[in-house]
Parts: sequence; C-alpha cells; structure tokens
Amino acid sequence: MGLELSEEMVHDIIEWDVENWRHSLDYWLQQSTLNLLNSRGLEIGSRNGGLSLWLAHHGCNVICSDVNGPTELAMEKHIKYSLTNLIEYSSIDATELPYKNEEFDVIVFKSVLGGVGSNNNIEAQKKAIEEIHRVLKPGGELFFAENLSASPLHKTLRKKFVNWGNSWRYINLNELSEFCSIFSNVHYTTTGFFSTLGRNEKQRRLLAKFDQKLMNKITPNNWKYIVMGVAKK
Repeated sequence: MGLELSEEMVHDIIEWDVENWRHSLDYWLQQSTLNLLNSRGLEIGSRNGGLSLWLAHHGCNVICSDVNGPTELAMEKHIKYSLTNLIEYSSIDATELPYKNEEFDVIVFKSVLGGVGSNNNIEAQKKAIEEIHRVLKPGGELFFAENLSASPLHKTLRKKFVNWGNSWRYINLNELSEFCSIFSNVHYTTTGFFSTLGRNEKQRRLLAKFDQKLMNKITPNNWKYIVMGVAKK
C-alpha cells in the first residue's frame, strides 16, 4: 500500500471532494507494478501540485507541470513537506509534451482531460493520451483520475451551475476505453454520485459516505462521476 499519509497531506493532495477522489491514491498503488522509489515521474495539469507531492512522498523524482505553470501554492506545499529536492516545475501543453520517447516511469493526472477537450475537442483529448503513451518507458504506467460525463442529473446541473460546465468536455467510459486502447493493460474503477453536489467540503464528505455505502452499489458505472485507473504501456 505504500507509505502512510496523514489526513492533512491527503487534503493537500486532493483539495476538493476529498473523500471520493482520495480513493484514487490507494487504487493506483493496488493496481501498479511499479516501484516509485527513485523513479522518474511527470504530473500533468498539476495546478496546485497535489499529485507531485504524492509522488515525491513515495520517493519519485517528478516534474510538476501545468499548461500555465504550477501555482505558487504548489511550491508552498512541497516546501511544507520538505520535498522540493525531488520536484521540478514546468509549463507544458499536454497535447505536445516536450520530452523524448520513453523518458518516464510514471505519469499522473487528475481532472485534466475535460479541460484539454474544451469546446468539444475530442481529438485533443486523444492526442494527450497518445503523447503520454509516447513518453512513457516500456512497462511504464499512467495513473489517472478523471471526471466522467455521468448521469443526466449531473449533466443538467453542470450546465446550470458550473462556470465551465458548457465548455468542459466530460468523457464517458467508452471514450476512455478508446483513448487507452494503445496501452497493453488498463484497469479502472468508478465511484461517486451525490458527493459532488455538496456546497462545501463538510457536505461533500457526508454525501461521499452515502455514495460509498449505497450509491456505488446501485448506480450504473456510467452514471458515476469519477473514474480512476492505471494504464500500463
């Protein structure tokens, strides 16, 4: 299962809707065959550097990247946990990764493809996955957690109440399978239904418990709003 994480670190890594998205961290370690210690990693769409923090905590040398560069908060988090010696920072476009073929052991992203595919650009989403595959070493792995298009309820509420709900391109499970078909092996699971509807983190935490005890069991996979997985090159 890897190194234990404090609750404070989990919140610094995940930031929002923590109780549902945090399951991706355990799932990645359960499904991965990699030894992250001394590995070479890349976080795409980092923003506040959460997953770079997680990789570095496991001993990975990681590039923390975002299309406009990580925020100042990212470096503050990494300083807080004395992990800056393992982390570099870069501004990169996920559809044109500035790296040679087969450079990385592990690449990680959370909630990125929707933004890459803004304004219904499915080709950009596909290209980002192709670029990730290109720069992974043979046997390297992609750890992903992404927002799904989910249920009719989610689709309606996003359009009405989420600022980017009309431009963000939420993927579905069929598209995910198509994008990842270039990998030799893919494992994923889905979670979450009501938690994302909470107005604050306390509400989301309570709703996540309801999701985990009941809704995950009775809700179709394509109606859940989070998919997390490991794709092996």
